[in-house]
Amino acid sequence: MDKELKAIIKPYDNWFNDVDEETNLQAKAALLEFYRVLRKRKPDTRYEMGDIYHFRYLLFFVNIKKAFEEEKYLRVCNEFHSLMYYTPFFQKRVYNNAINILETYLEIKGG
Repeated sequence: MDKELKAIIKPYDNWFNDVDEETNLQAKAALLEFYRVLRKRKPDTRYEMGDIYHFRYLLFFVNIKKAFEEEKYLRVCNEFHSLMYYTPFFQKRVYNNAINILETYLEIKGG
């Protein structure tokens, strides 16, 4: 797991999102920083075939999308932290989806 990326979102890793609005907005700001740092990284060039859980990353993105739609930014951080832990995060299929969902829900124009 990328230590710099983890350090950005770990303070906001809270699935319950049971915090005040200010903390929730701080988590959103952390996600913007997470995106900026992630864009500087490059995806793996080698495709890594997985096991039966090869498409498990998609479940994380469903949860991330739902949390974004509910504006539960700490939950988004939690799901990204789990995604980085349980999946090959820098595989293109995961990396590109991470970039796309962050750009969409954080309304980032032109990457």
